[in-house]
Amino acid sequence: MNTGVDVIVEAAARPMPAFLGVRLLFEQQEERFSRFRPSSLLSALNRGDVVREPFFVQACHMAVEAHAFTGGIFNPMVLPALIQAGYSVSFDEVSGGAPAPMAVPDPRAALVFEDGAVRLSGGQVDLGGIIKGWTVDLGVGLLTRYCPDVFLNAGGDLCCTGSEADAEGRGWRVAVAARAGELPPWEGIMTGAIATSTTRKRRWTTASGGLAHHLIDPRTGMPAESPFDQVSCWAAETWRAEVWAKAVLIGGEAAAERAAGAGVPVLAIPPVGDPQRWGAPLPE
Repeated sequence: MNTGVDVIVEAAARPMPAFLGVRLLFEQQEERFSRFRPSSLLSALNRGDVVREPFFVQACHMAVEAHAFTGGIFNPMVLPALIQAGYSVSFDEVSGGAPAPMAVPDPRAALVFEDGAVRLSGGQVDLGGIIKGWTVDLGVGLLTRYCPDVFLNAGGDLCCTGSEADAEGRGWRVAVAARAGELPPWEGIMTGAIATSTTRKRRWTTASGGLAHHLIDPRTGMPAESPFDQVSCWAAETWRAEVWAKAVLIGGEAAAERAAGAGVPVLAIPPVGDPQRWGAPLPE
């Protein structure tokens, strides 16, 4: 997933089996879902194979569900557009690319589910927008078998249960990343999940000298033109928070209003100016 992972627990002794289990979980998910590993199940699906592995099939169902509840703004079928834009290798090696408008298939038609398996009728899939958050959820589930007070953060996809010691049982202290030289746009004590998506980091120079980023607008097949460059969303599950954060970053105010209507609080940061909020009051 090309990201750092922070695992914190409040426990009398370090639960090494839990820590090792989380590390193994992330590696297993990479082997299933990385588009940069020829041996992965995702690569097999994109080559035209039928995939029967239950975790993989479940993830594809989740992606179709996310496409539905975001009104089509989240779309896992954007891989050809990502490659066209230059994101054809691990991000550390990305350069060049020539973003161009293209049609992005509807995943409800492209992903075919039969007899507990999944195959493609066309197009190619990138599940990176959902797997990191889901892996955080799975990791927290694993950790709470050993202790109730758990914090797991994978590159801005964060879930926490219980409480840290100095929060008086109220949860965990969390702050949303700030612009350089500024205070965090939100900080507070929370439990549950928050995901932050941004175009400030995964940007590169295209072959023509322009700038591209990794969030493709499925309505155009191009890197999204958004009024925001960072979005955070809160939800009960990290994968849902992650999907909504990306959807709002791609879809702007209309997507933020849709998220709020679904009960998901939104904090959206424009390149300049004050943060904008939608939905229920943010945790304090």
